[in-house]
Amino acid sequence: MKLTFTSRFLFVIALILLQFSCDKNDGEKYVAPEIELSNHPNDVYLRENILKEYGTAIRWKWDQRFIRKGQSAEPIKEDLVIPITKIVEDLWIKPFIALSDDSEKFIRDYMPKELVYIGSYIYNSNGSAILGYSESGARISLMNLNSYDLKDRIWLEDVLITMHHEFAHIVHQNNGMPKAYHLISPKGYLGEGWRNGVSFTDAIKRGMVSAYATDNQYEDFAELTSRYLVQDTIYFNSTYLKDWDCAQFINPESCHEINEGRELIRQKLNAIRTFYLDEFNIDIKILRDTIQKRMSAYENM
Repeated sequence: MKLTFTSRFLFVIALILLQFSCDKNDGEKYVAPEIELSNHPNDVYLRENILKEYGTAIRWKWDQRFIRKGQSAEPIKEDLVIPITKIVEDLWIKPFIALSDDSEKFIRDYMPKELVYIGSYIYNSNGSAILGYSESGARISLMNLNSYDLKDRIWLEDVLITMHHEFAHIVHQNNGMPKAYHLISPKGYLGEGWRNGVSFTDAIKRGMVSAYATDNQYEDFAELTSRYLVQDTIYFNSTYLKDWDCAQFINPESCHEINEGRELIRQKLNAIRTFYLDEFNIDIKILRDTIQKRMSAYENM
């Protein structure tokens, strides 16, 4: 039988459809291919203790995507991965779990999907350094981990402040800020001007606990929350909360300005305490006490 052009075209289409229908097997269910899991001791530990327990993947093997073009950094040493992870769990996660059922729910709900371990700070081409950062509430990067030293209180505080600072960003990104927080010291924020050499004393006068906190209300909130929880209680209270007797100073005017800044910090801290209590039923004063006791135990190991 002689086929017209149209008939030939329809015949070819029919063959194609027939081929597709023959490839489909309705009798079998699709089985996803197995993903081969790493048997490296670090990966086994992280998978069993962190990923399965909290749903957070820890990235420790170096990936150039962790940094931007023009930046440099060092990978974490393999033998430090498990010790660092124990710090993350014991001094960041477990204090929330030990506090209360509400606090445990809070930390499990807001744990980031990823933690990235980096051995050094991330250095920019202009010589500045990044101490840690979070990305859209999904990933927190921890830096300078190759300097691991449990006897070095400053190093331990720096790592924990980074953890709690970046986690505080996740909290406000999901639940907003304490009520009227931005109205407590609105003239104290400098935006990018904070990079122009804001002194520690000037930061306190502005009602902030660090120069970086003068960037905006969000960094202010994260800096105050993290330093309150992690820094030695006596140091924190005497530095940021307790007023000086200005009559003993040669320059009482500067002393009064510092005390006025401390009053602003006290107001912000009260706002943060109220925020955590009202939103999550978490008393951050008790949380701080728990963290401080655990940190002291680590220092004595």
